[in-house]
Amino acid sequence: MYKISNYNHFQPWQGDYFVAFNALSGAVALMTRDNYSRYLAISEKLSLSSHNGFTDEDNSLLEQLKFGKFVLSANGDETASLKFAHNLHRYDQTTLGLTIAPTLNCNLGCKYCYEENKTGRMKSDTIDAIMKRIGERADALNRVDINWYGGEPLLALDIIEELTVKLLDMAKEKNFRYSSSMISNGYLLSKDNVQKLRELKVSILQVTIDGPRRIHDTRRPLKNGNGSFDRILENIKYASDYIGIGVRVNVDRNFSEEIIKELLDELVRAGLQKKIGVYFGQLEPASSVCANIADHCYNANEFSQAEVKYYRLLLDNGFHVQKLPSPISVYCMAQGIGAHLIDPDGDLYRCYNHVGIKEKSCGNIADDFDFQHPIFREYFDFDPFTDESCRTCEILPICMGGCPSRRIDRGLKGEERCETWKHNLDSMLDIIAISRRREQLQKEQDAELAREKL
Repeated sequence: MYKISNYNHFQPWQGDYFVAFNALSGAVALMTRDNYSRYLAISEKLSLSSHNGFTDEDNSLLEQLKFGKFVLSANGDETASLKFAHNLHRYDQTTLGLTIAPTLNCNLGCKYCYEENKTGRMKSDTIDAIMKRIGERADALNRVDINWYGGEPLLALDIIEELTVKLLDMAKEKNFRYSSSMISNGYLLSKDNVQKLRELKVSILQVTIDGPRRIHDTRRPLKNGNGSFDRILENIKYASDYIGIGVRVNVDRNFSEEIIKELLDELVRAGLQKKIGVYFGQLEPASSVCANIADHCYNANEFSQAEVKYYRLLLDNGFHVQKLPSPISVYCMAQGIGAHLIDPDGDLYRCYNHVGIKEKSCGNIADDFDFQHPIFREYFDFDPFTDESCRTCEILPICMGGCPSRRIDRGLKGEERCETWKHNLDSMLDIIAISRRREQLQKEQDAELAREKL
């Protein structure tokens, strides 16, 4: 016997279809109106614990629904399964995820940066301590994932190289998988540095571009006041042929559809339309340093609605929409014992917003880690399954309670703590469906042209 998932979401789409989404599996599909009516009939029969009267067509659709987890075994408990996966990730010791800031220095002078005027460069004793700690766990590890952070990490490429070479040697010796990514402002992403990053197994780069040239250069200038946009764009053009590039655009109330369209036009002229992913970040007053920008920041619902408008612009201008409502086990590293952020001094943090703020450190990589440290526990202990609004939410698998820092550092309440999916799922699913439909039609056209050439 079977039952209907608690995490199903259906919405009409362009008259002839329904978009079907299951938050637990992440499955997104287009369903004809006839099949949606059949689904409703199946749901009614399943609610009566009866398979009587199931036709061959019913059984065929039922198999597809089971595959996408829209339907599950009658004795299955989705909440218990989700909680088990959540706890498995929280206490997993076979994967180590480290965000390493080899320097807090930066070549840009962004007005909203919470790392303003922070300096520091990792020394050999911290490098040795990092390797010692990883080595102590290496025999039990299946995977080590490194994210290079800063400051601007490319200002310390020599340190990244030293650590990477040691980590790759250890991975070979201890037989664990190694992967790495980087968050960079892109200004130092020269051809030589791109090739060096490829050698060092950096496969994904996030680069921030804050609007078109005229706006980016006022928000993210070099420390000498000169603009950074043109060089960053040229660097991305080259780098995107070798490394996966995601462009983050931080937006606030000062942005508009006209401004985003201006940026997209510049990216199209640079030939980047099909080569990069573009997504939008909510600029938030994440710390006291950011208090001066608070009046310009969206709240959660406002940003969610702006996000929809901007993703429609991406779609209308031929960009691939990569933002998907995907299931997660935990929201971020704050909820796992196998993830840490390490600053140049070796101090450990639970949030990107805290790096370099010593009073937010919960230990040092050179010391035995204290899992009872009050700062560690403050961010680790939140359990979405103890929050009634989270536990019963139909999108819990793609949110898992949202950002811990919003709860703890900013004291946000209710849906202000939720991910944007809570506010814009219907609209975003519409955009995703259109994007996937266009891609499918393009593939069919390309295949037809290929057949005609034979």
